[in-house]
Amino acid sequence: MSIPISTFTRDARVPLGHCSTGPLELDLGKLMSGRCLIQGSSGAGKSQTLRRIIEEAFDYLTTIIVDPEGEFANLAAHIGATTVVARDYANDGLTALALRTRQHRIALHLDLTDLEPDHRIEKAAAFFAGLLSAQREHWAHTVLVCIDEAHLLAPHMAASARDAETRRLGVATLTDMCARGRKRGIGTIIATQRLAKLASSVVSELHNHLIGLNVFDRDVARAADLLGFGSDQAALLRLLPPGEFFAFGPALAATPVLAKIDPTITPHIGRTPDLVAAADLGPDESRTLLDLDNLREVAPVRTTHAAMRGQRALDAFLLDPAAPAAARIVGALGNIAPNATTSDDLARHLALAANDVDAGLDLLAAIGASDTMPRGDTRIARLSARLRLRVVDTPVVGLV
Repeated sequence: MSIPISTFTRDARVPLGHCSTGPLELDLGKLMSGRCLIQGSSGAGKSQTLRRIIEEAFDYLTTIIVDPEGEFANLAAHIGATTVVARDYANDGLTALALRTRQHRIALHLDLTDLEPDHRIEKAAAFFAGLLSAQREHWAHTVLVCIDEAHLLAPHMAASARDAETRRLGVATLTDMCARGRKRGIGTIIATQRLAKLASSVVSELHNHLIGLNVFDRDVARAADLLGFGSDQAALLRLLPPGEFFAFGPALAATPVLAKIDPTITPHIGRTPDLVAAADLGPDESRTLLDLDNLREVAPVRTTHAAMRGQRALDAFLLDPAAPAAARIVGALGNIAPNATTSDDLARHLALAANDVDAGLDLLAAIGASDTMPRGDTRIARLSARLRLRVVDTPVVGLV
């Protein structure tokens, strides 16, 4: 049961761990003013530390978990948060969701899994915009926004020129929420594995730091700069065991202190799995289970289509009974390139008989226009490599 808003005080402190001088506590009032960065390489305990903060703080203010990797479902259940799977909602729906979350003080778990990188950024940005757009009378409804793997939502660099505009949207929105959130009752905690991959404009807005194990030179240099460490102290960042972090900032400690984060109530779903050996199988049994023969790619068949050139090849294609289906299949595969789909999905999507789809795929394979497998229940196809190079955009990842 959340503490009523009227009883929240700016002096509320929650326990996080222990350091040489005693308990390490997080001042929630100062956190709202200065926000917080949790950073550490894979295995450092970054997500576990974020989980610890949420478990201790959710009684004091509305908590929103932004979860790009789907690792916090059990924590959401523990704190009574409603899980929303972002892929099921349009961007404007997520903006409206954020507004209603602020209005009604509802704890929320926003699951961003199974989304392409650009769609994940766009949906998160739409949600953050809604949080910032809350009406003034709802600013008193304090909310703690906890974002894991934030470099996926505000990357330092775009993966390609095509992604640059989406990256700018993600960086601008998250930076804006950090910069303007305080007066609107929004406190932000951002966790990331790689400082070098998180936009510097976002990092500059975070005044409290929990810095754990770092192994890459660029990350070590940026982390040391945040903590005010010289080269000798920076070397310590490479030696930290999991669960130990340097804590620094108004909400944590006046000077950097090394602290061990206390255990959590809920287990971390994304922990490294235990080691499991390969199955004890012979070569024949393995080939049977893998069904290797049916997975072989169909090589372009040297039929009259393949042997012809220019106008004669086009005429032969157009006169082939399978050409109408083949043309529609190319259009469908082009919409999802470079991804693949199954012949069954093509049949449903195009409202074609299975035999017609198979004939169309055979024709496309014969002229080298598609990569596909032999006919069968699990037949998979996609555009050939030469055609995929001509596709400049990928609006969807599956047939709809």
